[in-house]
Amino acid sequence: MTGSAGLIGMAARQTLAAAGHTVTAIDVTDFGRGDSEIQIMGLADRDALDRLIRQNAIEAIIHCAAISGPMMARGDPLKIVAVNIDSTALLLDLARIHGMKRFVFCSSISVYGDAGMVRIDEETALHPTSVYGASKVACEQLIEGFATEYGVEGVSLRIGRVYGPYRRANCCLNDIVRNAAAGRKTTIPCDLGFVYHYVHVDDVAAAIAAALVAPQYPRRSYNVGSGEALTMPQIAEIAVQTIRGAEIELVPGADDVPDVQMTFDVGRIGHDLNWHPQIRLASGLKNYRDAIVAGRSA
Repeated sequence: MTGSAGLIGMAARQTLAAAGHTVTAIDVTDFGRGDSEIQIMGLADRDALDRLIRQNAIEAIIHCAAISGPMMARGDPLKIVAVNIDSTALLLDLARIHGMKRFVFCSSISVYGDAGMVRIDEETALHPTSVYGASKVACEQLIEGFATEYGVEGVSLRIGRVYGPYRRANCCLNDIVRNAAAGRKTTIPCDLGFVYHYVHVDDVAAAIAAALVAPQYPRRSYNVGSGEALTMPQIAEIAVQTIRGAEIELVPGADDVPDVQMTFDVGRIGHDLNWHPQIRLASGLKNYRDAIVAGRSA
């Protein structure tokens, strides 16, 4: 599994291990945690990756590593292309050569871009509004191509805004939880009518696990989200009711990723892969707080 020290990787490792899978974890860093289970390895080193696959008899790849959002590496589009697209192509080729059983790719709802008022399902047109979103579209197309031409059984999970204990990038939910613990107010610039699709990282990890063992993929891409579409006033109300000491001020502003995405349909992954979201925002925020208090966080 790539990106094993990241937000999704940390949760997926635990979920997969609990399900009885042997996880070979790699990343370019362990963020100073001294994580002995992670092998430090870059995704441009084909020879090292090939040796790792052979030595561990790896049967599937779960690809979580990436420039992780539109707000990351802004102003450096070629880095996004190299890290996201080139690395995915290399891993797919290794999966082809070694005859792997599965390739599970962490994509993003950024592939849909500024979709407007439509209900977003897997047939919604892809119109990314960032190089990051475009890189995810390109990776999905590579997975389609390798599946059709070479029989690599790959699937892309179009994941909503992920939150959880090991998130390092900017996230207002992270700010709310940590500021409440420190006795500080959280000020959030926002459009009061803008809709967010947050999903807890443990639900994402469960979706990855379901995709890994599904008997077949009726389609090559699936939406992964909580099923909750919430505005920031609604999020703030839930947080204040859930997190002791939470004080939130909403001020005029815009989100870092202002794509309008009103309704996010997650029905198909439930039907095809038997995965359903379990963690609503109130429970997820409590879990988030408990993890931070226990020191299990970034």
